[in-house]
Amino acid sequence: MRIRIDGTYAELAYATNKIRTILPVGSVSPIFPLHERPYTWRVFINTAPKRNEGRWIT
Repeated sequence: MRIRIDGTYAELAYATNKIRTILPVGSVSPIFPLHERPYTWRVFINTAPKRNEGRWIT
């Protein structure tokens, strides 16, 4: 599942850490600014499948 989060840099950091505690995270994109909105950033988080015996399930 791909999750998109928009917000201030502090909001993104907080939300990313909270999501990491709840869901298994596969990758996090670089945080980049939105040029249309001042002080607003965007990040994409890809969640990974559940872990099973030390490997990713595909």
